[in-house]
Amino acid sequence: MTATYTDEKTGRTWPLEEADTDYSFRVYKAHRRKAVIGDPTSCLIAMGLQRDEDIAAAFIGSGKDAFVVFKGKGRRPPVARHYVILAAAAKVRDTFDQKGSPGTQWLTLSAPTPGRTLEARRKLDKRRREEIKDGTRTVTHRDTPNKKRVTRLGVANRPKPIVSRGGEWTVPELHPDQG
Repeated sequence: MTATYTDEKTGRTWPLEEADTDYSFRVYKAHRRKAVIGDPTSCLIAMGLQRDEDIAAAFIGSGKDAFVVFKGKGRRPPVARHYVILAAAAKVRDTFDQKGSPGTQWLTLSAPTPGRTLEARRKLDKRRREEIKDGTRTVTHRDTPNKKRVTRLGVANRPKPIVSRGGEWTVPELHPDQG
């Protein structure tokens, strides 16, 4: 079963694979004019990625996952790749969502480590659920839980890509009351 990524805005579907190298790109302060706060496909970082001629679309989530669709070149077909958002890029994303555009700068999306791949996380989550259900693992709670994004930044979470049973990823529409 091959996972696919579907962009809700265009309705196009691409095969999804894990990135094998890091990807560096530049985010410009001027993108703040067209960027939309809270929209994962039109935020400041997505605009910076889409400025590259090799990229068709980008999805930047609230967490650590980003999906970038590369155009096909020559015999290579178009493909969507899964990246991990590093702390510097997450800080730029949160600053933009909270109070507008940071300055022009270079950012890097990292290739996922073997433990951060979508398949590895799926297996880990499945194993954890089974262990909790069997009673072999006890759930421990923090003394002071992490603050939610809304409390920390004053901004609602971005919509997550929806995963169907067939491994298909879909970007949900941004509703006016969310952003």
